[in-house]
Amino acid sequence: MKREARLLDLSTLYVMVSFASIVAGVVHIVPWATGRFGRWAAWWGFGHILLGLTSSVALLRDMGAPYIIAWIGNPLAILAYAAIFAGMRNFAHPGGSNRVLLIAAAIGGVPLLLSTDPTAIGARVGYLSIVRALFDGATALVAWRIARRESLHTGWIVFSLFAPTVPLFLARSISAFDGQVSTRVTGQHGGIAAWLVAIAITFILFRGFSLFALEAERGQQQLARLAERDGLTGAYNRTAFDRIRQQWQGRGAVLVIDLDLFKQLNDRCGHAVGDAALGIATRVAQNVLAAGGSVFRWGGDEFVGVLPGADRAAADQASARIAQRFTDTVCAVAPEDLPVTVSIGTACGPLSEVERLLAEADDAMYAAKRARRSDTERQRSVAETIRPAA
Repeated sequence: MKREARLLDLSTLYVMVSFASIVAGVVHIVPWATGRFGRWAAWWGFGHILLGLTSSVALLRDMGAPYIIAWIGNPLAILAYAAIFAGMRNFAHPGGSNRVLLIAAAIGGVPLLLSTDPTAIGARVGYLSIVRALFDGATALVAWRIARRESLHTGWIVFSLFAPTVPLFLARSISAFDGQVSTRVTGQHGGIAAWLVAIAITFILFRGFSLFALEAERGQQQLARLAERDGLTGAYNRTAFDRIRQQWQGRGAVLVIDLDLFKQLNDRCGHAVGDAALGIATRVAQNVLAAGGSVFRWGGDEFVGVLPGADRAAADQASARIAQRFTDTVCAVAPEDLPVTVSIGTACGPLSEVERLLAEADDAMYAAKRARRSDTERQRSVAETIRPAA
């Protein structure tokens, strides 16, 4: 007895992908319309609504709807995939323009508009499958870059939902051009062509909401970064110190930086000028320690710099550069008769003993501050003993 071939009900799959895509589109457009999401959500949402509508076009065509519906639906399918890719591009680069992309998609739809022969369905399916493969490949590439550049793990999920459909659509195009596509796209089908469609639809069903996960993880990262930054200066705070210290290995240098005469500057010139001086100290220290170092606001006018791998000579050199650059820069906000400077203490050793190094650097900073104060008082005393000649 001959075994019957196993058939797939593609109509049900098309209905599922149609509803799922439309729902995903609406769910993205609503937060965009209310200002909670950026333009990427609008492109992604409208693209999925178009995708859902074009999926229903295939059902309507096979149910006896006028041919003009399918004739319009095929170019709209290209616009749908272009819009989805535009959403991914805008997610990666919010300020980017999609004008050229849309023009290219419109041009790509022209051959489908010119194809008026109802029996040439194989050529249309083959052409449309190639275009879909190109857009899915481009979308997967952008997701891969986002995952690497922003360290977003959900980017790999988006990549894994778009990349597999590229070979599936290409294989679908080969079978279509080879005449292995029925004149009815939906309904009961068997063979490799039907399985290619079914597997591709499986990925399409789940990827409509994938960008939500990517946005959620990006938001979590942004909140984490804000929680680890000092709101005034932009330097790391102690919360960041507790996290980053787990990454330090080997020996290094710790610098404790404190502003001299900061209280007098605040009292005399106001907190706005004091805040500006703190910002200058942060930027100067960050620029000097940029190569692998970190700067933390420890409290008030005190900062901590950590430079992994640095020895005593490198630490002293960095301290001198910070002090000189701060003196050269702070004069833009501080009065000439109020010499706001920095006192810096350094300590070198194993970064696993960073608490000890902090204590040593703090002691060295206060010693430098006392020495600077003594020098200033000595110079003032000498100046007061000198009287102009009569």
